[in-house]
Amino acid sequence: MFIRGRVQLFFRLWPILLVLFTTSVTAIDFDYQGLSGETKDNVKVYLEAQTFPENSSVRRISSASAEQTKRALRALGYYQSKIDVSEKEKDVYLVEVELGERLVISKFDFTFEGEANKDSRFTSAVTKSGLADGQVFSHAAYDGLKSEFNRLAARYGYFDAEYHQSEVKISIKENTASIHLSYDSGHRYRFGNIIFTNPDLPKTIFANLAEFNKQDRYDSKKVGEFNQRLGETDYFQVISVRPDLENRHDDKIDLLVGLALKPRDTFEVGGGITTDIGPRVRLKWTRPWVNDKGHSIAFEIEAAEPKQSALFVYRIPMNNPVDDYLDIQTGYIREKTNDTESEKTVVSTTRQWRWDNDWKPSIFLKWQHEEYRQADQFDVTDLVLPGFNFARLRTRGGLDPYWGDNLQASVEVGHPYWGSDVEMLRLATIGKWLRSYQNHRLLLRADVGGILAEDITDVPASMRFFAGGDQSIRGYDYKTISPKNEEGQLIGGKYLTVGSIEYNYQFAEKWRWATFVDAGTATNDFSEPVSVGVGMGIRWLTLIGPLRIDVAKGLQNESDPWRVHFSLGPDL
Repeated sequence: MFIRGRVQLFFRLWPILLVLFTTSVTAIDFDYQGLSGETKDNVKVYLEAQTFPENSSVRRISSASAEQTKRALRALGYYQSKIDVSEKEKDVYLVEVELGERLVISKFDFTFEGEANKDSRFTSAVTKSGLADGQVFSHAAYDGLKSEFNRLAARYGYFDAEYHQSEVKISIKENTASIHLSYDSGHRYRFGNIIFTNPDLPKTIFANLAEFNKQDRYDSKKVGEFNQRLGETDYFQVISVRPDLENRHDDKIDLLVGLALKPRDTFEVGGGITTDIGPRVRLKWTRPWVNDKGHSIAFEIEAAEPKQSALFVYRIPMNNPVDDYLDIQTGYIREKTNDTESEKTVVSTTRQWRWDNDWKPSIFLKWQHEEYRQADQFDVTDLVLPGFNFARLRTRGGLDPYWGDNLQASVEVGHPYWGSDVEMLRLATIGKWLRSYQNHRLLLRADVGGILAEDITDVPASMRFFAGGDQSIRGYDYKTISPKNEEGQLIGGKYLTVGSIEYNYQFAEKWRWATFVDAGTATNDFSEPVSVGVGMGIRWLTLIGPLRIDVAKGLQNESDPWRVHFSLGPDL
């Protein structure tokens, strides 16, 4: 019986379906007279949404278009308009309008109850709507005010909000609108318990990711940030954080958190290319969930022609797994660049946390064994380096930020008292600053570093300073700026000072033009001239960040050629 009923229904509907899928639609264009700005834009939206079967009569198209024009204008408060739609030429219609006077609000009867009547976000929404006695009326403004109240209520936890009255009375004869709006927000809810629906997960370390406390006033933005931080743990493939609206009680609302773990092992393959190091390949294996305490393991291999590395990391969450953890690391790095050959083995432990002002400090203890050749020097060095880092990254705009800054500083100290072959102190800082205005964009960068040691030859090659390249001074090859020995070989410097200023202009949706000046030096005594590079380039905004192609020239020597620099990734 069921199948026969379906067959009978199909045969009843097939003529209609045939018409729907075989009827051609004629394309109609419109010209406008008597409309501009907001009125023209709104009428266009209504008219261009129409569809007419092929061979529709002029009368049908004109009549329907006149009715749609009337609706579009009434939405803006124009109830006295005179409208005429006529065929100007084949498939082109002229819409002629005399707007007339807009409706005037004869009475704005607005009552406001509940806690939100003392919330400036709600009261300012009324003021911004423009709805008041004697003002012109717009359905869009009226609907916009109600939508804004609904949005504010949902975001800030007025979950019992309701309209006791919501009515607009139009008098076409008197050309007036009378508004009667009664809104009761009820109480603003506070955060209750965070309830994890997966009972197998340790709750404390994930609850600590919430940047709000129980009894704080509800804010859906904080809920969204909690969801995002759960994603940053890299543990889960499914994350759901939502208020338990059905069981709200005592002006409190619980959050239901649903989490599904990623597979036991995950694998990533990546890579890139820059003119500094050429093609680069990266392989990463991660076991995001080792035990019920949230420990994780990662192993990463990266290879490019001048540099290869392997790194193993065991992470132990402390207060939370995103920015409060202990890392135990071991790695191997091999580099062959210009006059540098280095093989380095590192074992370290790092404790990181976060301050309320978004700074992420960390302290570390590192053992480093390095065998290297720098110019004509061959040496083997063992270092034990306690130290600390400070870092803060702030951005707005995703992968292509329009505002932001990135500040980093690190200090490492070596001394024979705790087993280092070299007595030294190394300081390195990086700062980037980005601001935009309309199509204009300014990016500033500074790198400053210094090493306190008796002689630069005591310091292993990987810790000395060099300048030049895509991320340093453009117009010069990678790590080619440093002091030299008597044979003209690079030996690296104690000090680094590099600055850059870059201006971008966006001339198309996905394209920017850039011009820049980079300057600086890597030196032991600042006796060398400052190296300056100037150039221009193009930026293509891709889904994985800006692709940068720059042409730059070093000004230190007239014989220096123009160089092309290529890189990919966010500016900060």
